[in-house]
Amino acid sequence: MIPLQALSVASSSSVNPLVFWIAPIAGVIAVLASLLLMYRIGKMSPGGPKTVEVGNAIREGAYAFLKRQYTTIAIITVVLFVLLWVALPLKGTPFGIGTAAAFLVGAVASLAAGYIAMDNATKANVRTVAAAKEFGAEKALKTAFYGGATMGLAVVGLSLLGVSFLFLLYGGYNSLFGNMSISAASDLGYTAASGIVGMGFGASLIALFAQLGGGIYTKAADVGADLVGKVEAGIPEDDPRNPAVIADNVGDNVGDSAGRGADLFESATGENIGGMIIGALISAATGNLIFIFFPLIARALGIFATLVGMPFVKLTKAEAKHPMKALRKGLMVTTIVSGILFLFATIFLLGNGEFSMTFLYLYFCLLAGLAASVAIDYITDYYTGSDRGPVGRIAKASQTGAATNIITGFAVGLETTMLPIVSLVVALIVSYFFGTQFAASWNANPANAAHQITLLIGGIYGTTLATMGMLAVMGMVLALDGFGPIADNAAGIAQMSGEGGAEETMEALDAVGNTTKALTKGFALGSALLAAQLLFQTFATEVSKTPSYVGKTFAVDISNPAVLIAGFIGAMLPFFFSSQAISAVGKAAAEMVEEVRRQFREIPGIMDGTGKPDYGKAVDISTKSALKGMVLPGVIIVVVPLIVGVLLGPEAVGALVIGATLSAVPLALFMNTGGGAWDNAKKLIESGKYGGKGSPAHAAAVVGDTVGDPLKDTAGPSLHVLIKLLSTLSIVFIPLFLNLLHLIH
Repeated sequence: MIPLQALSVASSSSVNPLVFWIAPIAGVIAVLASLLLMYRIGKMSPGGPKTVEVGNAIREGAYAFLKRQYTTIAIITVVLFVLLWVALPLKGTPFGIGTAAAFLVGAVASLAAGYIAMDNATKANVRTVAAAKEFGAEKALKTAFYGGATMGLAVVGLSLLGVSFLFLLYGGYNSLFGNMSISAASDLGYTAASGIVGMGFGASLIALFAQLGGGIYTKAADVGADLVGKVEAGIPEDDPRNPAVIADNVGDNVGDSAGRGADLFESATGENIGGMIIGALISAATGNLIFIFFPLIARALGIFATLVGMPFVKLTKAEAKHPMKALRKGLMVTTIVSGILFLFATIFLLGNGEFSMTFLYLYFCLLAGLAASVAIDYITDYYTGSDRGPVGRIAKASQTGAATNIITGFAVGLETTMLPIVSLVVALIVSYFFGTQFAASWNANPANAAHQITLLIGGIYGTTLATMGMLAVMGMVLALDGFGPIADNAAGIAQMSGEGGAEETMEALDAVGNTTKALTKGFALGSALLAAQLLFQTFATEVSKTPSYVGKTFAVDISNPAVLIAGFIGAMLPFFFSSQAISAVGKAAAEMVEEVRRQFREIPGIMDGTGKPDYGKAVDISTKSALKGMVLPGVIIVVVPLIVGVLLGPEAVGALVIGATLSAVPLALFMNTGGGAWDNAKKLIESGKYGGKGSPAHAAAVVGDTVGDPLKDTAGPSLHVLIKLLSTLSIVFIPLFLNLLHLIH
């Protein structure tokens, strides 16, 4: 029996804290649904013997890389675990075991999310080919989509369960169900939410290494395979005669599946924790504990909406040539259902059954986040869709050579930064405005005279809810993202197996997969931009609560030279980080090109099909390059803010985070969406436009695609992880910054 105590508060809007259990229950449902989908996919036919043989080779290669990558990551994780344990004090004790333990939970859960994503993708790929051969496009699309949904549901479920139970363990249980005043309960809830920031740091760190390492692996193989196979040898993509083709398909799983699974897990985790910390401030002001855990409830409602939206992913005969429409139906239904559930949650949870404008203002904040996710979807589709103008311009420019393809693609990439940022900025402005309106309306009620909310905190909580609104559809967006690499792998397997019957279907689904992958990157980046406000406010609040800042105001003042210097360092970091990531791909791709050329020269019978390439050598090149290339950029992102914080203090760290966020967002948009446009321009030409496969325009488009590859699949998707890693790291190491700064000065 849970010892539920009556909450004696001045507000009439108190809520039964048993509502909290909606969040972990939804997490369990999501995980169970994921397991059910895994079971269903596992029971499907994997296809003919040649299909199974190719699929097994890809699966074995993915497992081999993940084992070596996770071993390297584990060493780094242990080192940081010890650093956190020793360097950070906790409630008067000499060791920060609480923060270190939360860090370890986040790291392990992020690794698990990546593993689940990769494991299921390597099962669904062959079954998608088999479904296309036996049943056609509709069944193939559903198989790939359900394979992606397995990842989506597992990631959101694990994140919700992890945050919920760590919050309870770190004091949230007593906050919600203990016999104490509302003020004490709010303070304890704040402490509990702050204590688990380490989980967000652990998830972010692992996501960075997983995304970066997987991205280097897949693009080293992809670029090498394309340049020698398509351009020099004139053979098709995924031709079994190409020695790099297995490594390329392995890369789809370790980069686009495992890397993205870890990536979106950290998005959900870090932003939930930040939202709960801001919510604790509102809770203390209003006398209503619901604000602490409402971010978890919003995410839970998103899971239910995703489960409702999934059956609507159906490919009708009229949509056979436009499969993106079938996928978008699922996303639209999920968004609409989320909006309806948010309305009921706002009225019956935040408003305690009272239909009033005070709480409807908060509903409008949630809607702003949902609207931003819809805007990102349509903008991404416009810039990366094969039948859209920007992709058509790049394809047309390919007729005059690789140079004009690259120039046009570069220009399109730069253009892609405007509309998404405008949409996200509008969402921030709208949600901040309605948050301040909520605070003003609350303060205007005489019954709340003793419980006032500052307009600043009200506005920031509005942006918090916008972030939660956007994250509500994460399960569906992740399902669409997981669809991409599965469809890509299936297209490769269909061609490599040579069994026939699925190539045309899989090529169409593969082109759509490029758009869905770009959508997820835009979604993740959008959530990072919306979260920047709440995570920075969390940092400022945490600093202000330390003994060193009692009676002081925390402010990032650029007239202070140290703060300005840190801001410039932050603005530089995403560019330097990207240069290292892209350089790692370039070096590995060059090595891959030489290896493929060597095998074409030295292994007799490859080109006529009587000789077998040495796939293992290409896999080994990608593996070593990825493990070597991921460490330095990742370590730089951890070490630089620590040095700045220790030498220059928390204000400088705040400036560094702001500078990095402002430069990383447009840079990542340019890379992610521009790279996707380059890729689909190549596929548009391969469909028969401007001379089709083997034409000079096709060769130029392949070069453009290889330029975009490391941008959209290595550096770009790592940047939004970088933004949140810097934010969570800065919060976790506040005690270290203040203590060592005091000793130095």
